[in-house]
Amino acid sequence: MLGEMSAPRVRPTFALPLAVEPQRFFAGLEGALASGDGVCRGHLFEGGAILRIEPEARRLWSPALYLHIDSGGERGNVLHGKFSPSSPVWTAFVAIYIGLACVAIGGACWGLAQSTLDRPPWAFLLVPLALLLAAFTYGAAFIGQGLGAEDMHELRALVERAAEARVQEPSAPGRPETVSGE
Repeated sequence: MLGEMSAPRVRPTFALPLAVEPQRFFAGLEGALASGDGVCRGHLFEGGAILRIEPEARRLWSPALYLHIDSGGERGNVLHGKFSPSSPVWTAFVAIYIGLACVAIGGACWGLAQSTLDRPPWAFLLVPLALLLAAFTYGAAFIGQGLGAEDMHELRALVERAAEARVQEPSAPGRPETVSGE
């Protein structure tokens, strides 16, 4: 399952059918985080979780993984994961896009004013420049995704280990322990 990545997307997603109940999956995930090798940490909440790389190993391009479970459909329980840039990077992208939108709108207004005053409308050049910079910023997301591929693999591997883990149920006295959750 780890090898199936689709075409590059700004926020890659995956869906994983669960063979266990959501509570058991989250218990397994919590156990994997507690007994893990210290690479990942997470915050679990009702019906979902957010996983990140530990702060000591985190880099600027390290992603976060948002998880939620769709329960009870005809496909059963399905875990959905979405990789996303960390909060500071996401905020920087939004700020860059807002700034570039202001430059493009300002350039268009200024160019229109220049045209109205029979001056050379050189300010219109700010519009394609802002669009070019926005396209470069969009492409930078894929560069960061490539740099964070190892971190994405670590986060997804942890989720898959938790999804495949079988939770031990206490057995009746005098009977051996059984493994359930298939």
